[in-house]
Amino acid sequence: MNILPVDRALNIYGALADRSELEGVRERLSKHLMKRYIEGERDEHRLTVEGLSYLRTLYRELDSRK
Repeated sequence: MNILPVDRALNIYGALADRSELEGVRERLSKHLMKRYIEGERDEHRLTVEGLSYLRTLYRELDSRK
């Protein structure tokens, strides 16, 4: 898998949510998107959208722990 969807998702989410990247988020997102890639999703745009959805859920989870 090209790393491009990971970078795109992090950049877009960071800009829209006005968030900086927290430690470990890139690794977790990469693993999630690699799983989707292995499952058969090859479209980089769909992987980027999947990454954005994952980031929204992840940051909400992290925020609720504070």
